Amino acid sequence: MNKLLLFFLSLMSGISFAQELSSAQKKEWKTELQKMEKSDQYYRVKMAKNPALNNDSIWKLQSDIDSINKATFVELTTKYGYPTMGRVRYAGTIGMILHFTLEEDFIQLKELFYSELKKGNMPPKEYAWWYDRCQRNMHQPIYFGQYTNEKFCGDQLKLFNERRKEIGLEELVGNLNCI
Repeated sequence: MNKLLLFFLSLMSGISFAQELSSAQKKEWKTELQKMEKSDQYYRVKMAKNPALNNDSIWKLQSDIDSINKATFVELTTKYGYPTMGRVRYAGTIGMILHFTLEEDFIQLKELFYSELKKGNMPPKEYAWWYDRCQRNMHQPIYFGQYTNEKFCGDQLKLFNERRKEIGLEELVGNLNCI
């Protein structure tokens, strides 16, 4: 009973802190996310269809697009808050932020995303996916146990679950005894 009450209260507190958006703000976010998603896939689709195009020149063009998308994403997140499905009625956000996972992206976005997490605008699961993918890309150990298919046990499971609890994320299921 106590766990259920704590879960309900934490859920309600996250909702109550989330920034409300006007219809115009939602529309602006959704329109920009759709543009970002389209440009994000432009060269990636071409390379998938024609592997000969998978070269440094095409990746440079894609990198330029990713930089523009990141700047737009940061600008709108700073202005309106993080765009979840519940806030802007668009589901492509997690795919977008998982392209912003280089070391310089992590340095630039870590405080912004943490702030959005604490305001209740960014879901803990999306924060953890982004954070752990950044860790992987920087050749660091994952922090929340989110961006992996591994099963954890013992002290590692305890540590991940403590970290997950701090950001309001559900515990990983595992075995405390590593047998």
